Amino acid sequence: MERTTTRCTIVLILFGLLAGVSQGEAWTQLKFDARHSGNAADRHVTLPLGLVGALPLTDAIFTSPVVAEGRIFVVDGSGVAFCFDAATLKELWRFSARGGKANCNNVSSPALAGDYLHFGTTAGYHYVLNVDDGSLVAELDCGEPIFAAAVAANGRIYVFTLGAHVYALQPNGTICWTWDFLQECLGFEGDRWSGADWLRYKQGEGDKQGRVGAEDRFCCSRNAAVDGKMLVIPAGGHVVWLEDAGAKPVLRGDYDSRNNTLALSVGTDGTVYRQWHFLDNRGSVARLRLDGKKVVRDEVPGTQSSSKDSTSLSFSSVSLRDDDVYRSRPEEGFGLCRHGMGQQEPERLGGFPSIAAPVLVDDAAIHGGLDGRLYVIGLIGNQDRDREPWSFETPFGRAITAAAAVCDGRVYFGCEDGYLYILGPDGHQPLPEKRLNLDTIRSPLTGTRTDSHYDRYTSWRNGSNTNADDQGLEPPFRLAWIRPYRGTAKHFSTFGGGRMYTHTAEGQVFAVEQETGRLLWRTYYPGVHISYTSPLYHDGRLLVPQAGFEQCQLRCLDAATGQLLWSAPFAGSPSWNRQMPPVVYGNLAIYMFSTGHYDANPDPASGEKIRWLFGHQDIPRFPAAQRPLVRAYDASTGQVAWTKDFSEYGSGGDDADLCLLGDTLYYSCYFGHSPQQRRGQPGPRGITAALDPQTGEIRWLTTDYFVHGGCT
Repeated sequence: MERTTTRCTIVLILFGLLAGVSQGEAWTQLKFDARHSGNAADRHVTLPLGLVGALPLTDAIFTSPVVAEGRIFVVDGSGVAFCFDAATLKELWRFSARGGKANCNNVSSPALAGDYLHFGTTAGYHYVLNVDDGSLVAELDCGEPIFAAAVAANGRIYVFTLGAHVYALQPNGTICWTWDFLQECLGFEGDRWSGADWLRYKQGEGDKQGRVGAEDRFCCSRNAAVDGKMLVIPAGGHVVWLEDAGAKPVLRGDYDSRNNTLALSVGTDGTVYRQWHFLDNRGSVARLRLDGKKVVRDEVPGTQSSSKDSTSLSFSSVSLRDDDVYRSRPEEGFGLCRHGMGQQEPERLGGFPSIAAPVLVDDAAIHGGLDGRLYVIGLIGNQDRDREPWSFETPFGRAITAAAAVCDGRVYFGCEDGYLYILGPDGHQPLPEKRLNLDTIRSPLTGTRTDSHYDRYTSWRNGSNTNADDQGLEPPFRLAWIRPYRGTAKHFSTFGGGRMYTHTAEGQVFAVEQETGRLLWRTYYPGVHISYTSPLYHDGRLLVPQAGFEQCQLRCLDAATGQLLWSAPFAGSPSWNRQMPPVVYGNLAIYMFSTGHYDANPDPASGEKIRWLFGHQDIPRFPAAQRPLVRAYDASTGQVAWTKDFSEYGSGGDDADLCLLGDTLYYSCYFGHSPQQRRGQPGPRGITAALDPQTGEIRWLTTDYFVHGGCT
């Protein structure tokens, strides 16, 4: 980002003056303001930035820090609130929230209201602390998790629980009023966490009869926002406008979309920008305007994605300046993009794929990446797209998933490595070298079935795909734990070593404690698209096939740390048809795929019209050169042990399946409409074969029976 020498000198002088004054700039809540616009146009950073300090907390950090009166406040994943002196970085106090095992993965960013710090926890408590000494002023037992950030506006603090209860508090924690979405909008009077109460509710009259459906969803799992006196609340598939009328709230609007809100923010004119999601990869950023009691809706051009698109969803709220919309997303080449007025396609600004919301300073955007770097990207005066944005690399490669704060020329942000980082033009400190060992299990698995025999190590229960499992479960069930994540997953997570493993369609792989859901580690690989394969756990390792348009890789990770052990290429289509993970026999990892390559937007004039995504009822077409393969890898090194080519029977390999029963490997593949069949020539529509898993030798093969639709 080029600047004149004069301007740099002035900025540095001003920064030096401000840094010595306790009454400097303030950043009192998530994304700068109550609307979560992320627009801090009066803030400035001078590049390059250096490390002023890295402060270790007790767990990963998923929240945004706040800064005021020369002090820094931050809450980590274990619900421990810290206060540091902004000048010396000395810890002034810390406060540990209660809640036991449930108090983990805290994502509710704190807010400052005068002399009080507010934050909520996943254990279901909202806290009010004295900013001077961290003493407890008030503790509100909400009875259910709090995922949304506290919002400061109108001299009040607004609290939003997962069950869509809303609290308006005075700064000292005194309750002004409460409001219940389920009672006021759905007429539900029972215990929202009780299946029996929902059953009674759905046995009512009229439109309430039937089973629980999309219209009954109620969870407020994402951040709400406040515009003036108007609270904008995501609750299930609803977006609610609730006016704070002083002594009580007044419902002003209810938009029922029956799809999920992933994030929202509000413009200066009251327009709500809502990232929504429905089934697989479908979504966009919708604009919602309340006109009387009517909600007017349109979309921000260029934000649309679908199951058939090559673009991916965004999971964080957009940031707004004038008519421009700034958006990060976990897609290669789209770390940060701008959607301008009248623009049909987004302008790519750079940076790494991200699930962290950007913040906007005077002429730059700042956001964290899934690669553990903080990016500062010029908005004006730096249109050289061949030049990489400035970035700061944290030492352990863990993701940055919450928005940064900017005060007095310094940038404050938390990282999933457990450190709070402070950057500034005067920073010259070395990077921290000590890992905080956050991937260590703190709450081992309990119960009567903790032995590895009960691990659901593959999404189909075992190598034989029986889908039969004895975990000693009997209804009625109760919620053990719940955690939010930003990504989409179509198939079951898998379990082993006391951990649960999830692979998102966008390329994230993460592990959590099976007992509590506490995040242990997260890793991300770019270039993955709608890849719906669960990880396979085996002998302390994970095998994860990740498919994309440019490359497909079978990756082997250390299950305890997420470290990459080896990676081996394969080929074929991304999409939901690639459901099956490998199977393991002895020290061999066996996987099936095809030699085919798919383009995101195939040219119809190219001859073969090959769709990279086909439905389970479709009859796909595979090119003659697409060979169905089964390949065995050494599970320790990734070296190829044997490959079996079935192309003599037909074309395909992406609608296929594997099964291991005893010492026999079964392979089944659907060929669809092969080029030979389209020319009127007879040929098999698929095969099923029995193989020796050690050598790949065929024991028997039939063309009479075969799988179709990616199912076991």
